[in-house]
Amino acid sequence: MGPMEPHRERVQWPGWFFLALGLVMVAAFVALGASDAAPAWAFAAAAGPFLLAAYGLWRLRHVEIEFGPEGVGFGFGAIRRRVPRERVVSAEARDYPAVRYMGWGYRLGWEPRERAYSVLGCRRGVLVTFDDERGRRWKVFLSCREPEQAIAALGP
Repeated sequence: MGPMEPHRERVQWPGWFFLALGLVMVAAFVALGASDAAPAWAFAAAAGPFLLAAYGLWRLRHVEIEFGPEGVGFGFGAIRRRVPRERVVSAEARDYPAVRYMGWGYRLGWEPRERAYSVLGCRRGVLVTFDDERGRRWKVFLSCREPEQAIAALGP
């Protein structure tokens, strides 16, 4: 029997979320452009931050996870972390406690060193507990459509 294959997932935000966000941005541009009180340069000046925010949200549109015998990798866009298997204390399938993290996305928990990488519409995931390089204990919730398979990929 060969080595176990890693479990990889890319959990995306629902398409309707970005459609609604785009419509709000278009409405803001139209309102700003239709205002007689706003000079023409205000419209152009407002476009930059809106486009930058849209690009940032687009880059963070999915959580990528990888569970395997070497450990756990996870992240949004360029925000990435890899935890070696020997530092993983536990991994358990859970429902996402949205109230605990007060929403979705990259979230801080109620306790220090508690985080969530969550996606609206994904109700389950894996709560990974691990020790960092300094021996501090972390808890990270990762949105995952197949949490049991992810945990099994970590091996014994």
